[in-house]
Amino acid sequence: MTAGRAARTGGEWLVDALRAEGVRHVFGIPGVHNLAIYDALLRQSEITHVLARHEAGAAFMADGYARASGAPGVVVVTTGPGATNTLTPLVESYAGSMPVLVVMSDIASHLVGRDVGALHEVPNQIECFKPVTRWAEAVTESAAIPTTVHGAFDLLRTGRPGPIAISIPNDFLTARFETSPQSGGHGRRPPCHVDEIREVASRLGGASKPLVIAGGGVIAAGAEGELSLLARRLGAPVITSVMGRGAISERDPLWHGVLPNSRATEAVIKAADVILAVGCRFAHRSTQGLLLNLSFDPSQTLIHLDLDPTIIGRLFKPQLPIVGDAKDGLARILQELGPGTARTAWDHPWRQGLRSAANSRYTAQIAGLIETLRAVLPDDTIVVNDQTGINYWMEWRFPVLLPRTFLYPVGSATLGYAVPAAIGAKIARPDRPVICVVGDGGFMYSVNELATAVKYRLPVVFLVMNDDRYGAIKWLQQTLFEGRWGEADLANPDFPALARAFGARGEGGGGVEALAPAIGEALAADGPTVLELRMTIDPPWEL
Repeated sequence: MTAGRAARTGGEWLVDALRAEGVRHVFGIPGVHNLAIYDALLRQSEITHVLARHEAGAAFMADGYARASGAPGVVVVTTGPGATNTLTPLVESYAGSMPVLVVMSDIASHLVGRDVGALHEVPNQIECFKPVTRWAEAVTESAAIPTTVHGAFDLLRTGRPGPIAISIPNDFLTARFETSPQSGGHGRRPPCHVDEIREVASRLGGASKPLVIAGGGVIAAGAEGELSLLARRLGAPVITSVMGRGAISERDPLWHGVLPNSRATEAVIKAADVILAVGCRFAHRSTQGLLLNLSFDPSQTLIHLDLDPTIIGRLFKPQLPIVGDAKDGLARILQELGPGTARTAWDHPWRQGLRSAANSRYTAQIAGLIETLRAVLPDDTIVVNDQTGINYWMEWRFPVLLPRTFLYPVGSATLGYAVPAAIGAKIARPDRPVICVVGDGGFMYSVNELATAVKYRLPVVFLVMNDDRYGAIKWLQQTLFEGRWGEADLANPDFPALARAFGARGEGGGGVEALAPAIGEALAADGPTVLELRMTIDPPWEL
């Protein structure tokens, strides 16, 4: 593409803006209305396109890409059904605060909103996306294409991450026009207020039992080092949300547990006198859900530091609300505290005794599977979870040792996430081993994307936990309705044979004892492997 103000198509301006923002991978499917974008993509080499088999798969790939790398995941889809197929993945990206950009074509600009039955028409298409994005914008003039793209990336850099949707009429994509190229990379997160940080340091420094609750905002800010240093300076245990797992190694003696694991965390939260919550939105699913029913005593001081002022106090009103970047805030608190020895009244042996607390359904069989997985997987393996019995236990019992290595659709709890998200994670981090742990029900939601893994020869391991049913649903039915259950049993294919039909490796029939060598061999393969493990696992919920 030529430089300066030379006339280019809207598709070329779009791709040039993505390139200027550092985008190196785009997930998508071509369609009749977005072909000008694909023409531009095909005539350059800096951005690699990954062809998915369904738009939902493309958007889940972008989510996995964003979680594994921290870089925005970008999706290109066509008008109408192509665009709306991304809505469910965006529900998860919104709930998980993941930086995902969906660029969709629309019908011709003079037809938008008229409901005249144009090909692929969804009247006022962009309105579908407003509830599940941080920003949804319909481009209304062709020259605004690059500025809209740059504006999206500026927002991703300065505010709480989350999905953004841009809708562009197809005639704008094919039109040629002149405008000035813009540079990318602008925008930074706001710092915390100095006086507020001074007050935080005073409260924490005077605490006898300080506690830190770290959420996904710590990882989004790259503040893992500051978190660890602050915990040591205070002698404070750290509880992580599911999204915050890996912000501190779970082999660290100061790591205590995952927030919704009430048997491990509730007593410690109640014992703390000053609680610093960083980058944690206290999502209802984790704090008022099937395990933990969180509350704070009036005698406790809650400090809530978050980039997004709208989530502070939404469920729990803090005594000290702090708006700003987690990395900046933690670094400033450390600086304000200065060097010193931790003064703490924590009974750490008592606390550490709670870390392994579990109900009676955490059987030796379940524990053995999780221990086998952790032992065979290198520390930096990216583990991508779906929604099935073992995943509900892994949510807070599988040891996570590094940030961005435990991907879990905790916000939406959607089935079908893991297969495409694992593909996106492997595209983002080809240097890391990637394993997808998924139930038979969830695997069938997005098994078509196995073709994508085969096409790009991605050595992703897909571990399919097969019990021939929606196991968690059966358990809930039996628990809630006097043992009755139905419409949860499944007619499944031969999963190893299905994998081989796709061109992947497929193995099954072995037990947990055969899993370690099978995973080791699969990680060393030159393409994807499907491993089937037949096991029935009840969820950990306590109703």
